[in-house]
Amino acid sequence: MTVTTLPTALTAPVEQPRTAGPRDLAPEQVTTLLAPINPSRVQNHRGQSHVEAWDVRRWLNRVFGFGGWSDETLELACVAQVEVSPGRWTVVYRAQVRLTVRTPDGRTLSSWDDAASGDAPNQKALGDAHDMAMKTALSQALKRCATNLGDQFGLSLYNDGSRRPVVQWSAVHTAPKDPEAAAAEDEPVKPEPAPEGVDQAPAAEQGPAEAEQQPRRSNRAEPGPWEQAPRQQQEQQQGGPSVDYVAKAKAAKTAAAVRKLYDAAKAEGAPAPYLAQLAEIGATKPGAKARKKAAPRKKAEPAPAAGTSSPPQQETPQQAEEHVMAVAEVFEAARGAGVTDLAEVEALFASRFGCKPTDATLAQLREMRDDLIDAAEETAAA
Repeated sequence: MTVTTLPTALTAPVEQPRTAGPRDLAPEQVTTLLAPINPSRVQNHRGQSHVEAWDVRRWLNRVFGFGGWSDETLELACVAQVEVSPGRWTVVYRAQVRLTVRTPDGRTLSSWDDAASGDAPNQKALGDAHDMAMKTALSQALKRCATNLGDQFGLSLYNDGSRRPVVQWSAVHTAPKDPEAAAAEDEPVKPEPAPEGVDQAPAAEQGPAEAEQQPRRSNRAEPGPWEQAPRQQQEQQQGGPSVDYVAKAKAAKTAAAVRKLYDAAKAEGAPAPYLAQLAEIGATKPGAKARKKAAPRKKAEPAPAAGTSSPPQQETPQQAEEHVMAVAEVFEAARGAGVTDLAEVEALFASRFGCKPTDATLAQLREMRDDLIDAAEETAAA
């Protein structure tokens, strides 16, 4: 009787792939994850710091590669649909998302679930309101999941809006020689702020101008020192800002000392109004440069009150062109004052006049333009 012997490769037990762990990340991935976030990636909108959802996806691709991560929608539900006024809609959605990341060889490393709500306030089209609210909720939930990956994904913003790294090292990958000394150098831990707007009236009880000024949830994050409430209120709520540049500037003895504080605040992303305040303080200190006298500008006519700002319905071609040029001048002046986000410019304009620049009168546009130019000149004079 002939016995056939099978090859060893067919008879040996199949080795099961081992579970992936943190040490399966490439050294380049670890180095990237432990690096501090670039301040230019942190956006400011209506006084709030945040990381854009598309930027989070970009960095997931950079760190884990194409196909090295995935997100899954676990729940997407409409929470509210309210007609706040005839033909104007506010819609709110709730989303739960799961983010999964993989090792370079394709094994699942870890996954995180998180949820968020997103609103689309005071929209003209109901379909657009649903679309915006869904996208906002999904994007915000994904961003919350990604914060588990550390500073590159906005984790430091939860520490009072700080751009400085809070992870810094990992005992699995790069444990410092003296962990206790390293921990002692950590940034002071501040409590997470309470959600904004919890005491505000529902959108259905607000007028169109009020509802349009409410910040969207996707734009909310923890504020930096210059984005805080007034100092007294802040001290009562959270112990004050981590760095109060204004207080230090007032206590400084020379203009040069204020200039250093100005540069530090600017490097951390302080908005133009805050920088202008520092510049104003510096101008009063010994050693300040004499301000250049600005060329006289024709003063704009007083603007109408908010809510009565719509331009004439019937415009001649010349008037329409003049209105477009005035809007462009506002955005150009905003860039000169350090406000480069168009949405932030619109928010500033709406908070003052109750409308968008494109819906404003020429007088309102010119008044805003002149004020922005003044802010830029005062900043440059510091």
